[in-house]
Amino acid sequence: MNSHIKIVKVSAAIEKDEFDLSVTHWKLLLETNRYYEIKPESGPVKRIYKEKLNTIVEETKSYADGFLSCSAFCDETRINEIQLEILRKLQLKINAYMDALSLNQKAIEQQKLLPREDREQ
Repeated sequence: MNSHIKIVKVSAAIEKDEFDLSVTHWKLLLETNRYYEIKPESGPVKRIYKEKLNTIVEETKSYADGFLSCSAFCDETRINEIQLEILRKLQLKINAYMDALSLNQKAIEQQKLLPREDREQ
């Protein structure tokens, strides 16, 4: 198989009030029916299964210190589309955290309103 696909990795990270978006080009070494073997300028060879191409991966396993990160490998022609999808995914993640924090805040406020003897039971 000899395709002319140009694979890039689109990554986005938010840390507190700073947003960083990067696009890195990867060299296609091998293409099979199931996967691509690719390599960055420096670093090890990586195997990307074709069904995982254009799939956004959340790299942040848990939210700490104001940091969130996502990335996706995609064809060079889809960079803008993937960037928008990553922004949407990060926004949805932030909204989910905000909703959870709002519920936690309500629970704390409820505890403040209860008389002291009710809280001790």
